[in-house]
Amino acid sequence: MLTIKDSDKLSIQLREKLYQLPLNHLASKYGFMKRDPQKISPINFLLSLFIMILTGANSLSSFATTIGLIGGFTLSKQAVAKRITDNLVNFLKALLAHSLSFTIQSKSEPIYQNLISKFKRILIHDSTTIQVNSQLATYFPGSKNQSQKPIAIVKIQAIFDLLSETFCKFSLSPYTRNDQTAGSDIIDILKPDDLVIRDLGYFVLINLKKIHDKSAYFISRLKYGIALFKSDAKTRINLLNELKNHSKLDINIFLGIREKLPTRLIAIPVSEQVASMRRRKARRDCRSNPSREHLALLGWNIFITNVHCSINTEEIVKLYNCRWRIETIFKSWKSNFNITNIPDASVIRVRSFIYANLIFITLFQTHVFVELYERLMKENRKQLSLLKVSRFFKHQIWAIILYAQQFHIIQEQILYQCKYESRCQRTNHTQMVMNLG
Repeated sequence: MLTIKDSDKLSIQLREKLYQLPLNHLASKYGFMKRDPQKISPINFLLSLFIMILTGANSLSSFATTIGLIGGFTLSKQAVAKRITDNLVNFLKALLAHSLSFTIQSKSEPIYQNLISKFKRILIHDSTTIQVNSQLATYFPGSKNQSQKPIAIVKIQAIFDLLSETFCKFSLSPYTRNDQTAGSDIIDILKPDDLVIRDLGYFVLINLKKIHDKSAYFISRLKYGIALFKSDAKTRINLLNELKNHSKLDINIFLGIREKLPTRLIAIPVSEQVASMRRRKARRDCRSNPSREHLALLGWNIFITNVHCSINTEEIVKLYNCRWRIETIFKSWKSNFNITNIPDASVIRVRSFIYANLIFITLFQTHVFVELYERLMKENRKQLSLLKVSRFFKHQIWAIILYAQQFHIIQEQILYQCKYESRCQRTNHTQMVMNLG
């Protein structure tokens, strides 16, 4: 296992963080490296992959040139192609798992101290999709387009801890594995006093019960049509009738006919503009024929949660709204980390590209963004923008590599250039979370 001598001084240097991972061990274990490398070492191969991802240069010739520039030698594209095998995919997949484990161990303290007395972690679970070459539809079947031709789509499930701003788990699957099926992925990593926040696509009653049985918490939108019972667990609730008599609602109920899961039901009205938009969307959905009752309920935000009543209605709504952090993260992936700029190549290259991108994202999130984020918070300076920092890395990756031994220069540029604008009147993510305390 490679180590570094001065980890404090170079704590946010991407190359040095890679040295802390057992690259050679994993490369040998999974057959990517069968003997001591003469030219293409795992560290240089991985760094070159990162650069290729950020610069959007996906050809084998560019890849070979990048490896040569980093290593100080010339290399043919055929030599690179020989390394892109299932062994590489298995190596990168193992390295991603190790990177996540390394991240979790290194970030023991949440950065949002105002919420640690309430929850151990706040886990946001969501997915994003990437369209790839339609010839890969056998491996990644998606929906069909208007001409009924198959489309290949990769779905990435991501579980993100809001309190430490780090990732806990990733998984790759075809588009056909829907979010309801993926809803159980979170169960094996849950700990007591975790809070799980997910959108309606993950709503499965048995999974909510499993979260509850793990002594963890959940906040979810209510799925229309689920049976609701009063606190006696026998009397059915007509939710629309209940809402007609209240400006908002926060009551204890039982959820489901068989499970009878004890929960809180929280309902607050939305604006007429939002309600109208939801109703138009529901009517356009060819899979549903919404009833009058369903359309009327779309005028409300309706949540179910097992979080205790010491956290009031307004705080529950604010907590759920923090789910949008994952949408910002996905935007940074697609806009700045080129995760949708997939090589038009074999399934092996596609999987290698995605796993390498997720490794970079994991290391970037924890060992670049969060460490700089914490520094700004301690110095009581303005908060960093994730989108701005990711954009900086996209445009300055070669400078970051070249100035690796003077990373303080890069660091100061990030701290200066990537803050939220002082003239911005909109509440940013950090302010939103800090206001929850």
